[in-house]
Amino acid sequence: MPRSYAIGEFAEELGVHPETVKRWCRNGDLDYTRTPGGDRRIPHRELLRLAGDARPRDHVALYARVSSHGQKDNGDLDRQLDRLRDHAHDNGWTVETTYTDVGSGLDQLLDDVQDSDYGRVLVTYEDRLTRFGFSYLERLLDHHGVTITVIEDETDKTAQEELVDDLIKLVASFSSKLYGMRSSKKQQVVNAVESEVNPDD
Repeated sequence: MPRSYAIGEFAEELGVHPETVKRWCRNGDLDYTRTPGGDRRIPHRELLRLAGDARPRDHVALYARVSSHGQKDNGDLDRQLDRLRDHAHDNGWTVETTYTDVGSGLDQLLDDVQDSDYGRVLVTYEDRLTRFGFSYLERLLDHHGVTITVIEDETDKTAQEELVDDLIKLVASFSSKLYGMRSSKKQQVVNAVESEVNPDD
């Protein structure tokens, strides 16, 4: 759960009077939420911002993902984590936390990042973190003072194959809705897409 502070706690952390913190809230100088009882709660990132603390880039989170439980059972997830740990160790970085996903999912990372103790997220390949919109995710994390570091330069061939599979499944799904599940027209469309994306097969 992301950390947050009551008015008095926040004031004590910064060494200011609670009335000063209340004034900042009223003037819109602080981001805050309200509890069901109406009390203000100020997120930890606001403390970091006002205290002038930069997220430590040598404190990192590891993020590894596979697309299926079969890949996890085959050890793909563990191999990714081993490579990430080795990279962190070689650079003298401290691993604060580890995120693992099967399928697609960034919920826990995105929930944690605004109040995290790390300033860097390590991934093996861009598409292990997200298949689409990497630059947008990069900007989002950067807004919270967290950098994404991709440790492998080459393209993840397995991830490319996964993307092709996803595309074919998507085409098959739409074709089924257009032409019917057992329609020969549906199969023709799927076959045509397969031949385009897998020309050497």
